[in-house]
Amino acid sequence: MITGFHHLTAITKDAEKNKTFYTDTLGLRLVKQTVNQENLTDPHFFYGDYKGTPGTILTFFELPRVGQRHEEDSFIHEVLLKIPQGSLPFWKKRLTSKAVRLIANDEVSCSFLDPDDMKITLVEAAEVIALEQATRHSDVPAQYQIIGILGIHYTVADLGTTEAFFRDVLGMSLLDHVARPISALDGESRLIQSTRLRRSRLGKGAIDHIAYSVPERKDLDLILDKAKYRQITVEKIIDRGYFQSLYLREPNGLRIEIATDYPGFTLDEPLEKLGETFALPDFLEPKRKAIEANILKRKK
Repeated sequence: MITGFHHLTAITKDAEKNKTFYTDTLGLRLVKQTVNQENLTDPHFFYGDYKGTPGTILTFFELPRVGQRHEEDSFIHEVLLKIPQGSLPFWKKRLTSKAVRLIANDEVSCSFLDPDDMKITLVEAAEVIALEQATRHSDVPAQYQIIGILGIHYTVADLGTTEAFFRDVLGMSLLDHVARPISALDGESRLIQSTRLRRSRLGKGAIDHIAYSVPERKDLDLILDKAKYRQITVEKIIDRGYFQSLYLREPNGLRIEIATDYPGFTLDEPLEKLGETFALPDFLEPKRKAIEANILKRKK
């Protein structure tokens, strides 16, 4: 069923700073420039490996007027990204040279903030990125490139109900408050008990939701049935063009997406041209002029 992470989606105030950081500093590829399908005035940017492989994707909505986030009772925070074993000295030197301050580091990992103060931790893993998935635009050598998402940290007001959700609805294994797909060796979702009572609020640098991968549409239906049986809030099941998605609210209100691996980002752009145009899936093409006009108007 769940095979690992698909992507995360966060909020940025400044698309240009965001693109520079993720494509230049971190060496990821901009694989899709499109629109937030929930609000057709907001640009949506996707970064990943050369192929835009599920599990490597970090996406961002640009909201220039968004306020500060408030991380209180329940929120998603800190993405862990895999880097090859032995590459940490390279990354520490590179980040420092780009004026990115390390907020924590040890022998196998280092942590820092992106331009919107979202926390990222690079963690060494005993693997390297496949050559066909290595980005080509960057001066980050393939042997040092980011491999994909290793883990996500959640803080929740009611730890027990969230653990039950990951176990009984998503079908993951649980050990020491860490959920993992049964069929995967890594991909950890760490669940942490909150000590605060005030409500959290999304804002600059907040992670809006996490998406987990499934191979096929029928897997979405299986999870949907489990969610309904356990009275989990179901937002929608929808075809996004690049993948089909099921959106749920886990018991503490955090948004969780389940997305299919296919058809992927080559749906409307060839592999070698990914991210070079403002792309829209077929069902949004009739609205292209209005979407582009609204986005341009917002930038003035």
